[in-house]
Amino acid sequence: MGIQRAMLLLTLSLIATSALTAQEPQARLLEALKANRLSLTMSEGRPAGPGWDWLIREARNARFTLIGEEHGVAETSQLAAALFTALRAAGYSRFAVELSPVIAQDIQVAARRNGVLGIEDFLTAPGLFTFYNVHEEAQMLADIVQAGPRNERVLWGFDREIFNDRYLIAKLEPKVPPGARAAFARLKEASDSARAQNARTGNPDDLFFLSQDSALASALRAAWPKPDPESDAVLRTLEASLAVETAERTGGAWPYMERRSQWARSNLAALLSSGSPKVLMKFGYNHMIRGANYFNGFDLGAMADEVAALTGERAFHILVLPGPGSRQAVPGGGGSFGSVASEDFDELRAGDQRLTRVLSNANATGHEVIDFRPLRRLAMRGLEGWNADLIRTIHGYDAAVIWKGGHAASGLRTSP
Repeated sequence: MGIQRAMLLLTLSLIATSALTAQEPQARLLEALKANRLSLTMSEGRPAGPGWDWLIREARNARFTLIGEEHGVAETSQLAAALFTALRAAGYSRFAVELSPVIAQDIQVAARRNGVLGIEDFLTAPGLFTFYNVHEEAQMLADIVQAGPRNERVLWGFDREIFNDRYLIAKLEPKVPPGARAAFARLKEASDSARAQNARTGNPDDLFFLSQDSALASALRAAWPKPDPESDAVLRTLEASLAVETAERTGGAWPYMERRSQWARSNLAALLSSGSPKVLMKFGYNHMIRGANYFNGFDLGAMADEVAALTGERAFHILVLPGPGSRQAVPGGGGSFGSVASEDFDELRAGDQRLTRVLSNANATGHEVIDFRPLRRLAMRGLEGWNADLIRTIHGYDAAVIWKGGHAASGLRTSP
């Protein structure tokens, strides 16, 4: 019995040691993650502190700076505006956002006309709606246009359109050439029909861009061979936006994400074809990550990194997330925005492994900045099965900003 007991104890000891050894890599990573932080303060929308100084130094030396955000946090818009202003002396002159090209360009026109009030008047016009219909985003865009170079296009939209078909179609109507009138009439009729259907059902899937085929816009483009630059931008946006949503309706999530990424990347290519500007981008964090994103697609973040590498430069990727005690704005019914606790928001459905939990510091006394780069040697192959999103984030982002008690952005209106 003595020998059997000894063997049993030895076996249990080996099992315990093996389990401890398996936990050591993730334990070391989590410990390093807790320790590798700098403080950041926000006073009346102005960032400061060691974390802010470090972000400026790193972004200043990059060709692209990419802000990947969890949407709807007021402080993130303030950070982006302050960052663009601080980087102007380093050559940054373009700001790309998650809006369609035409809407972004018209927002700049509104900002030049009357600052933030001009933008808010534009965004709240009847029949117009975007996910930028919150005050903090409007103020950010106004501040960036004000800080940007005069007589140049500062704001660039890289995304597809979802809501504003009537606005885009109305911009085309006075310019349609005779040979394209029949195709234009079919496009406009489809838009009117979709709006009437959506009004009856209240179902978002009945919206024009979510329900109609891209062939409508393709036929109009084919019948309009030499459009002026503004009409060309509208036509391309209509066609691409319909194609993105058609891909989802007919093929599901993967074709949708692939088509949307292709459209965004083509818009970045168009911006870069006009020269070699330094660009600050602000999109959802799935779009801004280096390499494959959280759904294994290659988005703007991957493209920016490779474009910079071609000339021996680099891209600086910043993840910005709400942390302990934060709230964020989410779209509600009728064009409104509601406020939810960030702790209750789990966009990637990762549960306890969600980034807002794993990266947050419950003992933080304020906002924090994390430098991910020293952690990469601890986030090597083998830890993906423990938390794939965290490992991908450490390699795909260079830094994180974690808000302590972040505030929900405030909607501009409560009805469309």
